[in-house]
Order: sequence, then structure tokens, then C-alpha cells
Amino acid sequence: MKRIFPIILLIIFLAGCSGLPDITQLLATPVPVIVNTDTPQPTVTQISTQDLFAIATGTPITFTPTETPLVPNQAPTVTSLPRPTFSPPLNDVDSAFYFTKNEGFLAVLISGNILYWNEGPCMPREVKISAFVQDLANTDKVLLFMRLREKKNTLNVTKWGAGAEMIPSENGAFNYNVRTFNLNRYYYYKDAWIEYQLVAVTENLEVVGRTQIYDRSVSLQKCNPVK
Repeated sequence: MKRIFPIILLIIFLAGCSGLPDITQLLATPVPVIVNTDTPQPTVTQISTQDLFAIATGTPITFTPTETPLVPNQAPTVTSLPRPTFSPPLNDVDSAFYFTKNEGFLAVLISGNILYWNEGPCMPREVKISAFVQDLANTDKVLLFMRLREKKNTLNVTKWGAGAEMIPSENGAFNYNVRTFNLNRYYYYKDAWIEYQLVAVTENLEVVGRTQIYDRSVSLQKCNPVK
């Protein structure tokens, strides 16, 4: 009886295992699937690696600019209008010739006979010269020429100035206020004469009138304040 019982258990166990799947099928080596190579497969383009933080360096462009000089190689020719000419020249220190009368002028007036320079209370500090010409219609400018001559040593004399242009007024007069800075090297003269002459010219600088040389009508003196 004891031998029959184990045999019955074995039969029951084998009957239960008959419903399980075949374990040998799970352990079998898979057969590879053959792919049809006639159908073209899609190709994948791989994105190239790029450094997103790299700084682009462009190819430098070289060129040679054409420079235009600010200063031309050759200075332009400037034609300056000549000043009226005199006979003899007014800057001839050794000449003893003086114009003794006025031509083309009706009158020449001055506001005073003395002009002071240097510090101090001495007055006046300017002298006004007024001139009236005869041919007012053709007179374009009136030029005032001045120089200094020392009273004690008359050979000590300056050159004539280039000619100051007098200012026309509504009444037909030409005026000019003479101050010390209008005179060349005035600070070398403690007591001198202011010699002057007026010349009237047209628009083309043709002389239409001139005065005599006034040589003893206005004095230049240094002011010596009392200390």
C-alpha cells in the first residue's frame, strides 16, 4: 500500500505539467529575420558638431584710401590790391619834400592837439580826425597814414603805417579815432610829433585827393603821474 501512494503522486504531477509551455522553445536560439534589401532605406544626415560659442572672424578687407591733403601743395595766388603810390614815397625819411597844400579835400579837423600814453590821469587818450572830400561821389575810401617823429631828435622817426581806413558818416565826413595802439613803437617816444596825411581813393584805388603832411599839429606825450 505504501508503494502505491508515491506512484499516484507522480502521475498527478505529470498530468499537471502537461499544460505548461514547452521550455525547450524558450531556450532555443532565435532565427534572424532577413530584410529585403531591394527597398531603399532612408539615410540619416548627421548634424556636424559646431561650437556655438565660437566668435566668427571675418576676412579683413584691405584698401588704400586716396588722401586729399588739407593744404594744397601749391598755395593759391592771392592778388592784393596795391595801396596808393606817392611821389616821393612817404616812408622816405631823408626826403625833405612835403605836400604844402590839400588837393581834393575841403577841410581836415582834429579834436585836440595832444595824445597821452602810459598810466595816470592824463587826458585825452585819443584824438579824432575828420575829413571832408570834394568829390564825394567818386571817393570810395579815405586812408590815414601816420608816423612818429621825436621832437628833440628829428632824425628819430618811425616808418609810415600801412594806412588806416577812415569811417564814413552820414554827413559826408570820414572819421577816425587815433589811439596809441594805432601808432608803431609809440612806447619809445616820451615827447614826439604825430605826423599824418590823408589820401582819398576811388573803388579802383585811384587817387582823387590828398592832403599835406601835417607834421606839427598833434603831440604824443608820456603821462608821468605824480607819486
